[in-house]
Amino acid sequence: MIELKLPSLGEGIEKGTVIAISVKVGDNVETEQPLMEVETDKVVVEIPADTAGTVSNILVNIGDEIEEGTPIIQLTGDSANEAVNVVVKTEQEEDEIAINEIEEPVQEIVIDTKPIETQLKLPSLGEGIEKGTVIALHIKEGDTISQEQTLMEVETDKVVVEVPADVSGEVISILVKVGDEVEAGVPILDIKTNSTEVVKSSPSKKESNKVHEVVESSKEILKEEIKESISEVSSSKGKFRATPLARKIAREIGVDILAVTLPEGKRRIAVKDVKNYAKQLNESKAAGIVTAPKVELPDFGKWGDIHKETMTGIAQATSKNMTNTWSEIPHAWLQEKVDITALEAKRQQHKNSIKEQGGALTITSILVKVMAKALEEFPLFNTSLDSSSNEIIFKDYINIGVAVDSDRGLMVPAIRHANEKNILEISQDLVTLSQKVKTKKISPEELQGATFTISNLGGIGTSAIFPLVNHPQVAILGVAGSQKEAVWINDKFEPRLIMPLTIGFDHRVINGADAAKFLKYIKSLLEDWFLLNL
Repeated sequence: MIELKLPSLGEGIEKGTVIAISVKVGDNVETEQPLMEVETDKVVVEIPADTAGTVSNILVNIGDEIEEGTPIIQLTGDSANEAVNVVVKTEQEEDEIAINEIEEPVQEIVIDTKPIETQLKLPSLGEGIEKGTVIALHIKEGDTISQEQTLMEVETDKVVVEVPADVSGEVISILVKVGDEVEAGVPILDIKTNSTEVVKSSPSKKESNKVHEVVESSKEILKEEIKESISEVSSSKGKFRATPLARKIAREIGVDILAVTLPEGKRRIAVKDVKNYAKQLNESKAAGIVTAPKVELPDFGKWGDIHKETMTGIAQATSKNMTNTWSEIPHAWLQEKVDITALEAKRQQHKNSIKEQGGALTITSILVKVMAKALEEFPLFNTSLDSSSNEIIFKDYINIGVAVDSDRGLMVPAIRHANEKNILEISQDLVTLSQKVKTKKISPEELQGATFTISNLGGIGTSAIFPLVNHPQVAILGVAGSQKEAVWINDKFEPRLIMPLTIGFDHRVINGADAAKFLKYIKSLLEDWFLLNL
């Protein structure tokens, strides 16, 4: 029996959610054949088989959140090969060695298929989306469904998600109804599907004796290594184990081994746990972050009636993001007033022709074009800071995020490669994305990847705005409401349409002089339409 475990999902990625399983019990898989897809907070990772064999058991379900090292699939193969392929891992390479995983191999013979009952669970609804409401069911009890067939629609705080079937079968019962609020991993259907029956048989006596000797020898080696490599420590956490190498590293870098956080569900501290703890300490000190004690709220009911409303998912996500942004980024702001009298006249002149082509020539669409050109001239404003390595990451693409108001809160879809598009294409993209936000059809992918953000509150009419940078970006443009002002021109006052702009920026990356030049350049583009088309 070979147990495949979840490999590393990438640097800085500790866990992910299973969103697709490409094999079933009884399948023969080859080395490097895709087994499943795992969605992290950054990417979707395709998990390949690192050895060939026959799938005897799938240990995870769609919707499960799993970490690196989690067992995902059990394989069987040639019994002699399995015993020879027992891998002995030293303590320095891996702290966790499961003696009981070394089993005497058996042969598994596929003899028939038979119907079994199983449950389908709600898969991940997207990054940062934890729950949603069932708004439509497309199947009923007794229906025969096929893989990838749409079962239902779930409305989240961001999008409406179509939920597909991950297997074929007959619907026995539907476990949710329209109006139910459901979370990823919740059972939604009982179905009857066909499964391959596997019968285990022992190897020949001669072969079995040979295999038994190899297995027992491996067990003894591993037992001795564990006995020598693991020491026990007592603390307020109770007793837990730490490898000598972990304790040695902790002493060398000045980390109290008793303060290191135990991995969830484990009783052993490894070298990587010590390093992660030290990294967290250093990052907190570098950022000057001090975790304040949680302050309990008073009993507001003492002074009058109150009622409570749970924050929507998007409001909770925004709250978390803004807290991280304020803690992480030392903000600075500069303001400028822009005369858009001529620009507004041009906009009025061309807006109907743009509308006939499916776009909307708004100040926001013009600002997207302006910012794309400005970012080409000032690439520092299109970067991110990697504080762990003290490196600035320059992006060779320009994706402009535009804040769009909705009945669920502010959402920021991205106009991709805005510098490669003309004003008509940008206007059409904005119309499409705004409609998707308002109809809850926006996809998680369309809300990701922005390199710079524009927040335009001019439609509401505010006179000034001081926006927070959307981490990990380094700058944001805030736009307030335009209004007529008297401007001294050619020895007399003239009424001009003035638009206030604010550039908010990460002062670790951008200094005040650079921000002032950037803002002046934006002003020149907006006040002279000819420059924008150069």
